[in-house]
Parts: sequence; C-alpha cells; structure tokens
Amino acid sequence: MDKKLSQGFSLGTAVWQDGYMERRALVARLHGGDGRVADLNRFERVRQARLGEGRPDAMADALVPPSLRQLLETGKLGLQRAEQAFQYAEKWRKKGGIPDALAPVAGSYALLPCLPRPVSIRASDGRPLDRLRVRGHGSTIPALSEPTVAIVGGAKGEVAGCCIAAESQSGPVLGTWLHIGPLPEGELAIETSGHRSAAPLDTWTGLVLPALMPGEVFLLPAPKLRLPRPVPGARLVIQTPFDRLEIEYGPEPVHPVLQ
Repeated sequence: MDKKLSQGFSLGTAVWQDGYMERRALVARLHGGDGRVADLNRFERVRQARLGEGRPDAMADALVPPSLRQLLETGKLGLQRAEQAFQYAEKWRKKGGIPDALAPVAGSYALLPCLPRPVSIRASDGRPLDRLRVRGHGSTIPALSEPTVAIVGGAKGEVAGCCIAAESQSGPVLGTWLHIGPLPEGELAIETSGHRSAAPLDTWTGLVLPALMPGEVFLLPAPKLRLPRPVPGARLVIQTPFDRLEIEYGPEPVHPVLQ
C-alpha cells in the first residue's frame, strides 16, 4: 500500500438516525477514547466548502464517497483522500466542538460489517459465498467455521486491505474494520468459554493472492486454531491488532414477515 497512508488506518460502515432519515456512511474511528466515529464524506464536504469549492457536496461525493465500496473503486488516491478527511476530522477533534452530525457519539450509531454488500465474496477454495447474507459484530449464529482473515480488492486488481472473516451457516462473517494496507504484525486470536487459541498474522506471508475487483472479498486459508464445540449462549471473541469481533452462539433470530 502507498507509503503516504498511515499504518493502522482503518475504515468501516456505520448506520445511525439522522433527523427523520437513516444514514449509512463510511466512517473511521476518532482518537480520544470516547467512541465517536467520523463521517468522512461529511467532513470532506465541510473541508471543500471552506476551500471555496462552488459545489462542495458534489465534489466531496466524488472524492470521498459515503460508501466504502465506492471508495475502493477510486484506488490508492481515493484512500489517500479518505485519510486526508480523517486527519481534518482529527484536527477538529483536538480543537473541540465537532457537531454530532459529522461525528456521531457512542451509542447513537451501529457498526455494520466493513463491507455490508461486497461485490462478491469467496472462500479460500474458490467457492462463492452469499454476499447478501453477510453477518458482523454482535450477530447470533448457530456455529462458526475456523476464523481467518480476508483480503479486500481495490482498483487495478490490487489488495486494498484486510479484515477478520469466517464462514457460518447463516452466511459469511466480516469484521467491523477494514485495515488499509498489508497485514500488520501481531496475531489472530479467538477466546470463548475460557479457551484461547492464536496464530501469527505472518502465517500468510508469501501466499500468492488472486487478482480482485474493487470491493471483492477473498477469505484466506484458515490457520489451525483450536475452536471448541459451540455452546448455546457462549460468546466467541475474534481479535486482531486492528479489530475485535464478538459473536454469540445460538439460534439465528427469526424476523417476522408481514403477510
């Protein structure tokens, strides 16, 4: 990944109530420890307006679109622009006074899988997985295959970043945060019912990766983690240096269908 991008930069997707409307947008975690996230598209709109751009909203939508999938289509330059918007948000945070419309507070938003609707998603053996049934943090599922890491495609067949991933009977599971760039140092660890197992992230060093379309997800071969038999009600934690994903074992919730 381009050296101009900071190490540890992560992007995700959040949803919250914005007046009478629901907003789903590209976000990044603000520093400060208060749980706020930055709506990067809206910060870019403000930045463009202050630069004197005549159509700041349209320009921001083109430079830093509100969708992570759309951003990945813009390539490295788009990711650099997203980080520029994030740095602008960080400077504002240090000064204070960020409106909630630009940075919703903890408890007012829900974090979705980093790519709620990927272009496609494939298992390590090439099998297509259901991209319309992606699960994320806080999901309740009957069982889970061995957790792993997935790579996510950017422009020109390049790898944009990586995220936590796994397969389940309810659909593929993706982590909350897409880590931009190559895999960092550290480990992929699981914890459940007092049991812990881990594998180093350099497990996949030297692996030949397939060419991916922007927004396409490919699960890497799962490391040999010792995953206990699922116990209903038990919580499984999957953790990396860039994300922490929690899943609860149990029957998948039944959603009522209007007749």
